[in-house]
Amino acid sequence: MRLNSDLVLRKVKDDYLIINPFSETVDMTQVFTLNETAAWLWQQMEGKEFEAEDLARAMLDEYDVDEPTARQCANDLAEQWLATGMATK
Repeated sequence: MRLNSDLVLRKVKDDYLIINPFSETVDMTQVFTLNETAAWLWQQMEGKEFEAEDLARAMLDEYDVDEPTARQCANDLAEQWLATGMATK
């Protein structure tokens, strides 16, 4: 999968937002919020082909998390990104 290249990550105060800066109108349905871990993963995967396994591996390398939890979180996040159009296969 690949992240949607039309979307960019922005930090606003303590929030991480994914927005489409190329949209001609402000469409709040195209604004997504991420927690700090998801934002960090987004940054790691920008411009790359990746799978949920890559997300899990990145979490295991960076965070103190057990493998089953990392895999489950990675699968959930990948599914969400695909379902919302934040990523494509």
